[in-house]
Amino acid sequence: MAKKKELKSYDPFDALFSLREDFDEMFRNFFTGFTSPTLGKGVFPVMDVTETPEQFIIEAEVPGIQKENLKLSIKKDELVIEGEKKEEDKKEGESFLRIERSYGSFRRSIRLPSEIDQSKVKAKYENGVLKISLPKTEKEKPKEIEVKVE
Repeated sequence: MAKKKELKSYDPFDALFSLREDFDEMFRNFFTGFTSPTLGKGVFPVMDVTETPEQFIIEAEVPGIQKENLKLSIKKDELVIEGEKKEEDKKEGESFLRIERSYGSFRRSIRLPSEIDQSKVKAKYENGVLKISLPKTEKEKPKEIEVKVE
């Protein structure tokens, strides 16, 4: 006896929802962690950028990188963070069962939204986090304007 074909209703929104889920997954994978399977092994620090009325603060995670292997520079409205996480030497008689940590050089730049006072920039490295304070120039700081009654 022949099997009955099951009729399946077509919902055009299923394809849209599936596409959206694919894009969400792609962006989640892009913005998490230090490595990307498409780029091979490499170090890519994730960072937070915050703003106060006086300054911008950037906190970048760079665990396992020695201070002397970090370099910061500012050109106009762009901050560049460069560094290298060196691979540990394998000891005689050792063989790796799993390697998940990333090694290599990185260069990350971030455009700054307004002028900063380059002479007052400070950077501190503690517990694998690089904290950079970028004070705004006086002309960029918000100014309160007094409202007078006539």
